[in-house]
Amino acid sequence: MKEVENVKLTAPSLRNSIDKRVEISRKRLTKFEKARIIGLRALELSLGAPPLIPVEQEGRGMSTTEIAKQEVGRKMLPLIIGRRMPDGSYIYVPLSDLEIED
Repeated sequence: MKEVENVKLTAPSLRNSIDKRVEISRKRLTKFEKARIIGLRALELSLGAPPLIPVEQEGRGMSTTEIAKQEVGRKMLPLIIGRRMPDGSYIYVPLSDLEIED
């Protein structure tokens, strides 16, 4: 996870869109973005990806959807969300910078 934080952005348009993301886009994760992230992460978990949170080893355990919901709620996924703007450009916002409602 630390590797993602040290990435240098070389494309000026991408760097500018990330710098301006707070002023232009909403600071809250939409219900549509949240649903898509949970669905994609649940699919990854069902295909064998290791969970990023501690999971009960004995007994029933948790479903992949429950694990994905907790990972999103704790902002543990190293994701960057691309938001399309009205002019056709994209704003890239890290999941860790967004407010997540339950």
